[in-house]
Amino acid sequence: MNLQGDFEGLTLASILQLLCNDQKTGVLTVTCDDEESRVFFEQGAIVYASASLKEARLGFLMRADGIISAQQLQKCLAFAKEEKMHLGKIMVEKGYISLDTLKKYNTKQVEAILYNLLFWKKGRFEYKDAKLNLKGMIITQLNPMKLILEASRRIDELSVLKKFIPSDKLVFKMSGKVQSKEEIKLNANEWRILSLIDGTRTVRQIINESGYDEFAVYKIFFSVISSGLIEQKEEVLLDDQGGNNDCSAILTVFNDILQAVRKNIVDELGDRSYSLFEEIKADVSIEFKEVLKDYHPDNHRNSNLQAITGAMDKIDIIEDPNEFLITGFAEYTTHVLLKVGEILGSHPLIKILDDIEKVLEYVKKYQAGSKEKSKIVNDMKNVIMKIYSDFKIDKKGSSKGGIFSLFSR
Repeated sequence: MNLQGDFEGLTLASILQLLCNDQKTGVLTVTCDDEESRVFFEQGAIVYASASLKEARLGFLMRADGIISAQQLQKCLAFAKEEKMHLGKIMVEKGYISLDTLKKYNTKQVEAILYNLLFWKKGRFEYKDAKLNLKGMIITQLNPMKLILEASRRIDELSVLKKFIPSDKLVFKMSGKVQSKEEIKLNANEWRILSLIDGTRTVRQIINESGYDEFAVYKIFFSVISSGLIEQKEEVLLDDQGGNNDCSAILTVFNDILQAVRKNIVDELGDRSYSLFEEIKADVSIEFKEVLKDYHPDNHRNSNLQAITGAMDKIDIIEDPNEFLITGFAEYTTHVLLKVGEILGSHPLIKILDDIEKVLEYVKKYQAGSKEKSKIVNDMKNVIMKIYSDFKIDKKGSSKGGIFSLFSR
C-alpha cells in the first residue's frame, strides 16, 4: 500500500486511525516546511518514531528532566556517532541510565513526536508498506487512537491558553511581587521554565531551550501568570529576528499612535471617540478591512494581537506580512486623523501630531535598526505631511522643535 498527499487540520489524525484500523506495517513520513517526522507501524501499533526537531530527541528530553548532564550527553553523542550505535544503548552501557529509564523515555520521545505532528495545521504525508528491521531497537507499543484523543484534548486546551498568550514572540519578566523563593511553591518543571524567564527571551525561545513541548510550556506560563509571578514586558523590539509573522512590535507602536489620538479627542467627543475608530474601518482598503474587524485601540493588547494574527492567517497570499501590516495601519491612521480634523478642526490636530511625534521619537531612539522601524517612521512621516497639507496647518504652530524635527535628525 502506498498512500500520499497533502493534509490540513484533523486529516493527519484520520490517516493514523486508518493505518491503525487496517493493522498496517510500514513507515509514515510527514513533512512541514523544514521539519520531517517518521512514524513506524507494526500491525497497526506505533512502535517507533523519529523527528528532525531537537526537542523530540531522546537525549534532549533526558537532559531537560535532569536525568543526565549536558557533559554526559555530549560524551554519549560523540561516541554514538563514532561507533554508529544507538544513543540509548550507550547511555545504558555507561551506567548513566537504567534500561527501564531508557524504555520510559523512548515512549516519551515517541509521544512527543506524535503530539507535535498532530499540532501541525498542514503539510505532506507519505505512507509505504515495509518490513521493519527492529533488531536492537527499544520499541514501544502505542495505540494511535489514545494518542489522537489526548492530542485533541491538548489542542482544545491550548486554544484557550493562547487567548492569554496570543503570540510566542511575547516576552515576559518577573513581576517582583514575590519577595523570596520561600514564598513560591512550584514543581520542578515550573522552576525550570521560571529560570528561563528573564525579560529577554520570547515564549518560543523558552520552549526551545527548555526541552518541553509547546503544550506543557503554555500551561506553565498560564500557571505562573495567574499566580502573579510574571508579567508581560511592555517593550517589544522592532528588529529583524522576529520572523515574518511577528506583528506584536508593529501592533504595539501603532496602538500607541492611535491611543495618542484617542486621549486628545475623548473630552470633546465623549462616547463618539470610541465609535469613531469603528466607523473609519469602512474607509480602508478592502484587503485590510478584515484585519481590522475585531481591532480597537482600547482593547487589551493581547486581544488585539490575537485578532490581528488570526485575521492575517486567513489571508491566502501576503508577500511580506509586516510590510502589509504597516501599510494598512498607516492608511487607517490617516483616515482617523482626517476624520478628527473634519469634526474638530485643525487646531486639535497640532497636539495630536506632537504626541505622535513623541511615540516615533521613542521608536527612533530606542528600537533596534530594522526595515520595519524604517518603514513605520517613513510611512508616518508621509501621513503627517499629508495632514499638514490637507488642513493647511503651519508647522510653526506645533510644539517646540516642530513636528518635522524628528525627521530632520
